[in-house]
Amino acid sequence: AKSAYGFAAPFFVFFVVTILIPVIVSFVFSFMQIGSTFKFVGLQNYIDIFKDPLFLQSYINIFIIMIGYIPITMLLSLFFALLLNSPHIHRKGFFRTIYYIPTVTSTVAVASVFMTFFNPTGLFNGVLEMLGLPEVQWLTDPVWLRVSMIITEIWINIGYNAVLFLAGLQSIPRMVYESAEIDGAGKIKQFFTITIPLMKPVILMATVLATINGLGSFNIPNIFFGTSNGPENAAIVVGVNLYKTSFELVDFGKASAIAWTMVFVAA
Repeated sequence: AKSAYGFAAPFFVFFVVTILIPVIVSFVFSFMQIGSTFKFVGLQNYIDIFKDPLFLQSYINIFIIMIGYIPITMLLSLFFALLLNSPHIHRKGFFRTIYYIPTVTSTVAVASVFMTFFNPTGLFNGVLEMLGLPEVQWLTDPVWLRVSMIITEIWINIGYNAVLFLAGLQSIPRMVYESAEIDGAGKIKQFFTITIPLMKPVILMATVLATINGLGSFNIPNIFFGTSNGPENAAIVVGVNLYKTSFELVDFGKASAIAWTMVFVAA
């Protein structure tokens, strides 16, 4: 028993020092005014941030982005997972690797590349010009700016969710589909009466993870606009607002309060 505790001790020490203590300190800081002295202010930090238009705008922006990219990501990921699970597709390992590459690629690198794509003379406007369509102000129009971040988020997250869905599909026993075929169920009916119901736990887990990751989004808007807020504050998201409050305004009390609103929303 003692040896078991000894093996587990490094993990618990790491957990307490790097996770538990910072979480507790952050929660305490959210009720304090931190400057040359530490002053307890109760709920004042929370009251102040909810009066701040940028704080509210940051949540509006991130919710718009999440509503835009999460459903599309789930649908496309499920589509690619179904393709990879098809017996008619060969070299599945190669395609799994290709789909998963965006997930393991640095988000900073991906955002930097997509920022060049969204430039007025970039790839996307070049494609629109070839199709005879007018160019789009991807990074200067508030609406298209959010669309550009949605597109980037989809590209980054689609591979990870496709692998999750593929694992879920492969866990469904083949005999279930064979029984449905004997009863006369076609492929479409099998999809809606077998695949989707049995995949619900995986879809729910993927959606929850995507929501949590979306709330903490930072790299993409930060690479696109740095610590500026973009046109009409369309690029400010909660993670960037938290960073600016901490390291530009040096107000760790309000920054901690912002961080805890993210915890409450995610919960």
